[in-house]
Order: sequence, then structure tokens, then C-alpha cells
Amino acid sequence: MGLASLAGCSSGHSKPAAARSAATRISVGVSQCGAGWTDPAAGQQDFLLANTDTRDADVQLIDPATGAVYAEVEPLGTGATAHLRITLGGGRYAFRCVMEDDAAFTGPTVTITSSLRTPVEPVRPVTQNDMLPPTRAYEKYVTGALPGLVAATTALRDDVTRDDLAAARRDWLPAHEDYERLGAAYGAFGDADGDINGLPAGLPGGVDDPGFAGFHRLEYGLWHGQDAATLTPVAAALLDAENGLVKDFPSEQIDPVDVGIRAHEITENALRFSLTDESDFGSHSQLATIAANLDGTRVVLNLLRPLLVPRYQALPRLDAQLATTTKDVAAQRRPDGTYTALDALSRTARAHIDDDVSELAELLAPVASICEPRRIS
Repeated sequence: MGLASLAGCSSGHSKPAAARSAATRISVGVSQCGAGWTDPAAGQQDFLLANTDTRDADVQLIDPATGAVYAEVEPLGTGATAHLRITLGGGRYAFRCVMEDDAAFTGPTVTITSSLRTPVEPVRPVTQNDMLPPTRAYEKYVTGALPGLVAATTALRDDVTRDDLAAARRDWLPAHEDYERLGAAYGAFGDADGDINGLPAGLPGGVDDPGFAGFHRLEYGLWHGQDAATLTPVAAALLDAENGLVKDFPSEQIDPVDVGIRAHEITENALRFSLTDESDFGSHSQLATIAANLDGTRVVLNLLRPLLVPRYQALPRLDAQLATTTKDVAAQRRPDGTYTALDALSRTARAHIDDDVSELAELLAPVASICEPRRIS
């Protein structure tokens, strides 16, 4: 069960004792959707949502005039309860119960008379149909980018095969960057992502485990003195995985919900893996990876922009932060296309980049909630 914090609310079982006694029980179901809110007042609300129906439900607190969503709990199982906490000001509100395998039902409108404003504006729902055009456009983008990835990896494989490991170290980075720009597509790549860009975390043998494959396995070997005989099958398997992806991708589908999620997850992964050195196996190319991730994020945002402009008030701040982060990372790019290693950055430069990526991840987080397709009927 999860709650989309479209209006800065939170859910959970723990709460202050004073709030616990003041919880307002709200019925969730077909016959009594939204029943129980009988004494509305401005301020902090604690709604105890109780599903009295025989089916699971998504519960949305909405503006009944526009259908815009303040907050959502999903899914709420039959017989289950969940707290929804949110601060509300003057206005009109209603609960919408979206029942599994049935229509959505909107409960009675409740009016709060107050000069207090609700802290965050509600968000007009994005539907599955709304997300189809950006999803199809992203699939087209990935399809167009895959041949370049294969070409770059072919050059890399050929370097290793002819025992020119110095050239392989040069060609590893552009090939890996090509893959890192496809961040929003990872959900559609399935097992191929592990074969192409997996990490050894969780593998019994670590970097020596036979299951460690792809770009990072090749990186480890190239920067730790392994010879061409050892690395040739690694490079060949990487190229085979990419060719398999090219063959399979047209029959795969990117889930529309994944496009919005990945807009945030690309940067979140940069925080988790690149800025912590967890994904560095000798090339010290974390900033190059982050630069490629920023390119991928920009592509996704541009495709989602028509949906975000009327829904996300902080979009100009997000655009500005993406530009700032891109500029600060690009400042560390050398003429040969490589980047300064993280541990070679000045303390000030490292702090700037850490702060940039953290702030960007925070501003991207609402994109996932806003662009999650929601049923409204």
C-alpha cells in the first residue's frame, strides 16, 4: 500500500496521541464512498480510510469541481484501513473511490469555510491515454539509439579481440555513455539490463563471480590488468546481449508508469551508485556516467513536458536545477572527453556536484507521482 504525496501529506500507522483520538473514519466502497466526514474544519486532517467493500480500491482526495487530486492511497485492500494525513484550507473536497474491476465513485462534497489556504495545489490526474504519446515517443527514441550503442560496443569488442587494450580503454567510455543515456527504458530491458550493465553486488563471488557481466565486468578487467584472452568472451557476451536487445525490443513495451518513475530514478541511481563510487571498477568515469544520465533525464522530461507544464508548479525550478547540474558536471570534462575522477575533485567542486544531484533528485521526485496514470471513471 502506498500514498502519493501530491499535496505534501503522509501516511502510516504511527502518529501523535492527540491526532490518534481525532481521526475521522471515512468509508471506502461503492455504496458509501466518502461517508463519515461530518464535521469539516480547516487545519491538519487525519482520515482513517476503511475499505468496507469486497474489492481493493484506490482512494483519492479530490477537488470535486475539477477532479484534481490532493492525495491518494493505493491500493487499499478489502477490510483494510489506512491513515491519510493532510493539511487543508478553505474549499470544497470529496473522496473518490476507484474500485477494482468497477467504475470510480465520488462521495459527497464537503465544504470547509476558512481563509486558510491548502498548502499545495491539487494535481489534475494523468490518465493512461495521456501517457501513451510520451511512452511511444520514448520507445521510438530508444529504437533509434540502439544501433549507435551496438556500433560503439562492436568497436570495443574488436579492440579487445585484437589485443589492443589501450584502445579498448578509450572506447569503453563512449559505449557505456550510450547505454547510460537510455535510463528510462531499463524497465523494458528486463534481464538484458543485468547482462549489459549489471553490478556484482549480491553475487557470491563478487567481481570474480561468473554472473558478473557486461560493461562493468569489462571495465574491471580493463583497469585491473586482465589480458585479452580473459576479456574477449566478456566483450563478446556484452555485444551479444545488446544485439539480443535490438532484436527483442520492438516486441517489448515500456509501461507508461515507468516513464515518469525513471525520470526520477535515473538521478536517484546516480546518487546511489555513481556518487558513492559503488559503480566504479577502475575507469573513474562516474562524472561521465552522470553526464549521460542527465542527457537521459532531459529526454524524458521533454517528452513529459506537455503533461507537466499545467501540473507541476516547480517545473521552472527543475529546469534551472538540471541546467546548473549539467553545467557543473561539464566543467569537469577534459578535452579528450574523459572527466576528472571524483576523488580528484576539489572539496568545493565535489560539494557543488553532490548538492546539485541531490537537489535535482528532490525536484524530480514529484514527476513520478504526477505522471502515474490514474483511473478517474
